[in-house]
Amino acid sequence: MGRILNTEYRHEYGVLSGSQQGTLVSMVDDPSDTGDTFMYRLERESEALKLVAHLKRSEKVYVRRRAAEMLGNLSTIRDPDERTRVVEALITAVTEDEDDSVRAAAIDALYQRGEESLDRLIAELSGVETDDGAATPLLAEWLSADHVAFRLVAATALGRRGATGAVPELVGALTDPDPRVRARAARACGQSGDPRVVDPLSDRLTDDRTMVKEAAANALGRIGTERALEALVPLTRASEESLRLVAVDELGNFGSVKPVVVLIRALDDRSETVQRAAMLSLLELLTTAPTGEAEQLRQTVLEQLKRVDVGATVPALIDVATDGRREGYRHTAIWLLSRVADERHRSAVIEHLVEMLDDPDEIAAKLAANGLVQNRCPELEKTLRVYCNRERGSPESQARAEAVLDEICDGDTGELVTTSVDYTYVDDPADYTKQNGSDG
Repeated sequence: MGRILNTEYRHEYGVLSGSQQGTLVSMVDDPSDTGDTFMYRLERESEALKLVAHLKRSEKVYVRRRAAEMLGNLSTIRDPDERTRVVEALITAVTEDEDDSVRAAAIDALYQRGEESLDRLIAELSGVETDDGAATPLLAEWLSADHVAFRLVAATALGRRGATGAVPELVGALTDPDPRVRARAARACGQSGDPRVVDPLSDRLTDDRTMVKEAAANALGRIGTERALEALVPLTRASEESLRLVAVDELGNFGSVKPVVVLIRALDDRSETVQRAAMLSLLELLTTAPTGEAEQLRQTVLEQLKRVDVGATVPALIDVATDGRREGYRHTAIWLLSRVADERHRSAVIEHLVEMLDDPDEIAAKLAANGLVQNRCPELEKTLRVYCNRERGSPESQARAEAVLDEICDGDTGELVTTSVDYTYVDDPADYTKQNGSDG
């Protein structure tokens, strides 16, 4: 046996000295001879491949289990090939070792080695198909295993599969004694998209662990039914900032006016992060509203915004309106910004809208021009005259500035040159598409 194994190790690990060969063969033939002290030395000296040898070849359950644990504990494995071999050996132990405790230790070790290693295991398990196609029932069975590591991986793997067939087992796992399993089960329920999980997930919003509550809230948002989103409303007043953040973020998927009042209230949240999330959710509602509901939604938002202090609202809108990475929200933010400015913030709004007259996005530039008309005042006229006299911006932006002056000054600026710029009236983000076709 030693001779055969020695040949295998020469192939797998490279050429070893005579003494190294003897040590390695003795380790595999009779691991108990090495003692726990020797294994600790292997861990301390990061002898990953020798620990792999114990995990793969030892006949002693205790040794295989300790090898798996130590492979998870190794903080540094510099050689990328060794790292790959360690992960592969642990995955093999999970799927092939005959002892549950060894398999559980290997799962924990993969968890300790990072999300990427665990993801490889999950991919392996998720892709398992037995002769009768019973992979999902097999994973569902793991949800009731004694070892928490099995339950943890099973919940995650079932989520990756979107396994509606395992929904009853996943719902049962929402009350698992381990919060990590409850959180993974909640995510898996959300990935299933099954409406049967809404009520059990709603119950987890009062879990005693924040990580479970966050997972349940995200899952409800992912499911996205009206009942699922309504369950998130009380969470917008939670004491934990992270929960309020998740709730207001997910409410942007509601698709109707129902969460507007809640989101407007969240604009006064004590956390700036939650305030910004609430604003983005409002913009999401306005941007994605069905055509038949868009006007009612815009008016509802404007009416509700008049009832709150816009001190936090205007800066948040300016951030989105000037952020070129958020194209989907920019147009709506520009439109809304021009209609919520009070006297304290009018100067800042005018300044940013004037700068946007030269925006490379033509729709944004036209919305900015119309927004300036909504904020007509002596300060705006002075700012635009300075802009035109100093010939700031491109010829197109100059023409837009003159067009706004012509509008707010009742034509006193003289004849308007309109030959080089399309002055299609743009009052809201949908107008440009309506008047210029879907490619506009």
